[in-house]
Amino acid sequence: MRFLKAIKGLIPVLCNCLLVVCLVYIGGSWIMSSGTPDLDEVVLKHSLGNGTSIYGARDGQGGATVGFSYRYYVHKDLGSDQEILSALVSAHPFLKTKEPFVQVSKHEGVLVLDIQGEVYEYHSYALEGFGAVKVQMAL
Repeated sequence: MRFLKAIKGLIPVLCNCLLVVCLVYIGGSWIMSSGTPDLDEVVLKHSLGNGTSIYGARDGQGGATVGFSYRYYVHKDLGSDQEILSALVSAHPFLKTKEPFVQVSKHEGVLVLDIQGEVYEYHSYALEGFGAVKVQMAL
């Protein structure tokens, strides 16, 4: 009988502990996530010729204390700058940099991205469907 009373008293404590752990996990995930970018200017448009383009956009999410970052996307061809910015907000960039100067060119059938400056993130999966891709990062 005492054992059942002890378990009945322990169940609310365990439920509250589980609730606290879940809230800490959700809060930590929310704080650590970067949120949606605040794209305000298109800095690069380069058509790949197959119905897709590489677009670069400035992210002003940092506010007055943090400098701009620049995000680069592979996306289907879009029209105006406003259409590009609204479509890219929900897309995943393949490249995030500190500098806006990324040059895209084709050399002997290879897509070459010339990046000068700090690179925050780079994911090649967005470019894998385009055959030979060479990324040159020059400091």
